[in-house]
Amino acid sequence: MKLIRPKIIGTLKIEKMMAGNLAVLNEIKNSPNKIVIPCRSVEHGKEIINKIKKSKPGEVIYI
Repeated sequence: MKLIRPKIIGTLKIEKMMAGNLAVLNEIKNSPNKIVIPCRSVEHGKEIINKIKKSKPGEVIYI
């Protein structure tokens, strides 16, 4: 999966979705800056969050 990092990422956190799986989310409601990435575990979610925080706006991230 690839993600183009938006300019505004907000607060990234790992949450349990309604179906019971985990996902990395931010609290932004607008679609160009909204992030929803499914993850396998909490550790995998933390790796995704670190990759997003280390990248620059507009950079392509492969997850």
